[in-house]
Amino acid sequence: MGDEAQHVHFEEATDGIKNNDIVVKQKSLKKIEIQLGFLQIHHVYEGSFVMSRSVFVADVAGYEQNDEPVPNINCRMVGIDQEGDNVVVEIKFKALKEKLVREKIVLKYENDEVGLEFVARVLGKGKGTPMLRSGIKCVEVQQDPEETEASDWQGFD
Repeated sequence: MGDEAQHVHFEEATDGIKNNDIVVKQKSLKKIEIQLGFLQIHHVYEGSFVMSRSVFVADVAGYEQNDEPVPNINCRMVGIDQEGDNVVVEIKFKALKEKLVREKIVLKYENDEVGLEFVARVLGKGKGTPMLRSGIKCVEVQQDPEETEASDWQGFD
């Protein structure tokens, strides 16, 4: 082998994970996965991400969140705009349960539907504060339903 030191070289990853952007992956023709990264339980977030205009057949301003058969109360689209060949979508996301969370919404315009699936890893209480991805900001911290301020206990005498 000689006196040369053995080195292992890894190629630079080009999967978009190195930067801190929201990851948007097209899973099929009309299904998009949006990876929001790490979030914290009992927090409400607003986020905006850019996706390709190609999945929409009509003017994007006509698309609305479809609430049939059941509305998604944890993930709501609050805005959609076209910028050139891209579409900017704004959402409001409530992280209400721990672990890996998948929230699905459908954007609908007449007979066209585009499915969006949001994936986030939600950290529980005491698990640290996550570094939010670019385009995501915390807008509200909700009270933990298991922590009640109103208690019958009077304390020690």
